[in-house]
Amino acid sequence: MRYVLGVDGGGTKTHCALYDADSGRLDVLTWGPTNHEGMTNGLDDLPEALRGMFRALLSRNNIEMRDIEMGVLGLAGTDTEEQHRVITGILQNLGLSRFILCNDAYLGIKAGSESGYGVCAISGTGCCIAGMDAKGKQVQVGGLGSYTGDCGGSSMLVPRTVGLVYNQLFRGTPFTALTTAVFRWLDITDKQEFIELLTERLNRDHKKTTLELCRILHTTAGEGDEAALSLLEESGNSYAGGIAGAIRELSFAPGEPLEIVFAGSLFTKAECGHAMDVIQTHLRERFPAADLRFHKLDVPCAAGAVLWALRELGLESCRGHALRMFKGGVWL
Repeated sequence: MRYVLGVDGGGTKTHCALYDADSGRLDVLTWGPTNHEGMTNGLDDLPEALRGMFRALLSRNNIEMRDIEMGVLGLAGTDTEEQHRVITGILQNLGLSRFILCNDAYLGIKAGSESGYGVCAISGTGCCIAGMDAKGKQVQVGGLGSYTGDCGGSSMLVPRTVGLVYNQLFRGTPFTALTTAVFRWLDITDKQEFIELLTERLNRDHKKTTLELCRILHTTAGEGDEAALSLLEESGNSYAGGIAGAIRELSFAPGEPLEIVFAGSLFTKAECGHAMDVIQTHLRERFPAADLRFHKLDVPCAAGAVLWALRELGLESCRGHALRMFKGGVWL
């Protein structure tokens, strides 16, 4: 058996995939967050989170860590050289011998592009842009929230959405249909109840509340609300600038297709694609001669980790089958 391990670790959930290149069997475990930046004690809490995840996946497949021939782990929160060094040590201590560690944004390139190279923009819990060229150079733009000027992901869009409603109610800014939608969702009519009920829901179920506010933002934008559209346009322009910055740092041959992959639920599942439309328009204007090809990721980013691991082992012949397994949802 030739086992490869692929991990897509985010701030909300993690997909940990085990693929046997000999039998073609795929097993994917859905786990909790493995982004240390959201953990109580940061990197100190990461070893136990990873240990529990690996133990659960390997035990149900009756194998041990030493049976893993190659692993690729894309973990949100792997943004600096120091973080990479520390997390590498954690993985080695857990018994993983041969692996590639990167930010989770790189996985989208491997999963969603035809060539295996290009740029991936992620909008999920957080925001990050990663690029990779055929020479092996990698570049990351963003990933540290306001510290890197990020303007995407629910961690930014949700507070901004709430702020638009609050500003209308208490600072007299122009009307936005976001207020009507949020009031309907909270089942209130009195503005004095707004913050108290909202914070109560955030405290009771932060994930569910965040998802609902993201849905409201995109639905309201799709209905033409100016404030909602303006926020998504701001986000789209920020992403476009980051993607362009990544492209400038990489080397793509003249005439070589330049593939841009959109990943993360706020890109792939959003009811309004205004941010992606803005990105595409911006990039076509900035790179008029480039053969730009845009892809919306239709498989989990963990698929990119598995495909990358297979390529490292020279098992490209397994690529098609592994992708079909992920697209078929046989592991759900």
